Amino acid sequence: MTARETSLDVARGAGIILVVYGHVLRGAVSADLVPTGAADTAFAWNDYVIYTFHMPLFFFLSGLHVCSSLRRAPDGFLWSKIRTIVYPYLLWSIAQGAVQIAMASHGTNHPFTLDDLLAIGWRPFAQFWFLYALMLCMLGIRAFAAAVPNTTRSPMPSRARGWLAGCAVLGLVLGAATQWGILSITLMNAPFFVTGVIASQALPGWLARNSGPTACAATATAFVAAVVFAHGFGGATSIWALPAAFSGIALTLQLAHRYASQPARAAWLAAIGCASMPIYLTHIFAMAAVRIVLMRAGITDLALHLVLGTLAGVAIPIVVYLVALRTGFAHIAGFPAWPGRDTAVRTRTA
Repeated sequence: MTARETSLDVARGAGIILVVYGHVLRGAVSADLVPTGAADTAFAWNDYVIYTFHMPLFFFLSGLHVCSSLRRAPDGFLWSKIRTIVYPYLLWSIAQGAVQIAMASHGTNHPFTLDDLLAIGWRPFAQFWFLYALMLCMLGIRAFAAAVPNTTRSPMPSRARGWLAGCAVLGLVLGAATQWGILSITLMNAPFFVTGVIASQALPGWLARNSGPTACAATATAFVAAVVFAHGFGGATSIWALPAAFSGIALTLQLAHRYASQPARAAWLAAIGCASMPIYLTHIFAMAAVRIVLMRAGITDLALHLVLGTLAGVAIPIVVYLVALRTGFAHIAGFPAWPGRDTAVRTRTA
């Protein structure tokens, strides 16, 4: 594994931990475990900060490998995305939806019906919106590459970059001005995906030059300022949060680059990053199970819920993933091959 791949896997690892923690936190809020007052305000800010950038980070990371994939196998590009995005989306949406329907009579935070499950073809639910939106982004970039063949050249010609960036900006404006469900959400997140596509070649050099303490401190300052600015005007996923999202992505990549400079130290976080797709697909089962067990045991300590829920949401899916790899069921479960075993089918979509 190259230093660049390790750095990106570390970023994925940090990102997926934030995803799990964010869902555990929101689950605790829904279960009325967060006390009112200062603690409530603090956790509201905590939630806001995380949601400004953690999913934009994954859109950005998913865009980094698109051009190389298109150059390597243009005719098989969409089929590979059906295998690595659409199939896991359908499989795990059905699995999680079925469990939520079965649990509906036991009082869940988010009631779910058969109608909701039957609507996954056009209305994704829970965390699966990301996979749906990501597939739309993949369809969009494939269509763009067909219309502008130079898109896949290395480096990408400035004209192609300009047209691609222009389409992303237009989509952002359209997404912010409409309420078309998942389509508007996709348009709002497409700029992060497109930025990953455009920045792929330049990113390693930029990180090598801009990951020192001073640069990281400057980015962190910009991120804090951008979050405060966005909070005064709109939600964490509004157009006002765009500067916070981009600065949060940059800061995560800078810190990941620094941390990955010592591979032995960063191995655990890089391993979590390699398992980010299985974690994303299955963490809801693990964290919900922990919350149910703790609640039935009469344990309402918020810190314990957050720590155990996050640990379970990361660790249990990794165990499931490793078992699936060992038994040969990983591809059936929609999980990627472990890096190094079969790099030809390695996925970078989560």
